[in-house]
Amino acid sequence: MIGPTLAVALAVALVAPQAQEPLPAATATASSAVAAPGSPAQPGPCLQAAAPAALVPWLPGERMDFVIDYLGITMGKAAISVGGTKDGAAPLELSSRSAGLLSVVTFRQTLVSDLDLGTLLPRSSVLDAEEPGGYKHTDTACFDRASNTATVREKGRFDHTYEVEVPEGTLDFVALVFRLRTVPLPDGASHIFQVLSGRKVSQVVAAVVKREVVKTAAGKFPSVKVRVPTGFDGKFSEKNPTHVWFSDDARRVIVKISTDFAIGHAAAELVKYQPGQAAVEPPIEPAPALDVPDAP
Repeated sequence: MIGPTLAVALAVALVAPQAQEPLPAATATASSAVAAPGSPAQPGPCLQAAAPAALVPWLPGERMDFVIDYLGITMGKAAISVGGTKDGAAPLELSSRSAGLLSVVTFRQTLVSDLDLGTLLPRSSVLDAEEPGGYKHTDTACFDRASNTATVREKGRFDHTYEVEVPEGTLDFVALVFRLRTVPLPDGASHIFQVLSGRKVSQVVAAVVKREVVKTAAGKFPSVKVRVPTGFDGKFSEKNPTHVWFSDDARRVIVKISTDFAIGHAAAELVKYQPGQAAVEPPIEPAPALDVPDAP
């Protein structure tokens, strides 16, 4: 589930816009179940059997902090973090907010993708946002991998629930960025993904552009520049696709995100990196010795 703005911020580079009014049922999905306003969403079977964990370059507790620059002005701060593992899944969180004396809009957005560590596919996602202009909404998506569907609830000016058909292996955008941390990225490589944004599934072709050294407040990083088209329309339509720079090492830290819009240039650069830590099992205490009386 992907939200609309962060548009003047980090997630503008990361996330695609959502409709703020429901589409007619005939165009929303092949089969659309619409809940009455105020009625509870039907989340579907988000809990899934855990598969053996895949090898990944991150651990719980990892955190990347960014400063967001737009038109040469510091507009906000953002963070990408990995939460603790539970039932074979870990929450991946992308958060951003306006900051800086010269920021001209107010926004706040948190997107959490519950990633299955066996399949590296999202089980569910939750977007909680306050957009420029004060529009607030909470959007959720729950994936049912057995039926290749997702239950999408959009709660803002309206409260509607939809069932959306999704191809096998469909990701959300945060899961896509983390998946790119796990796949080979040699020169000239490209990878095709299906990504759910709102109620629409789009094909995204991520392609390696080049290798270069990127300097940020967190240091200098030999990096892999990857082209990730996001397909913005309207006011924030892209002149060029979004680019994401990953550190060219086993960690694949997200170093920089940059995108060009019709109204200017937006970039988010890493200012601090905190690696995660493996969970430490508590030591097993030896059982107390039994005081057994001597045999007569």
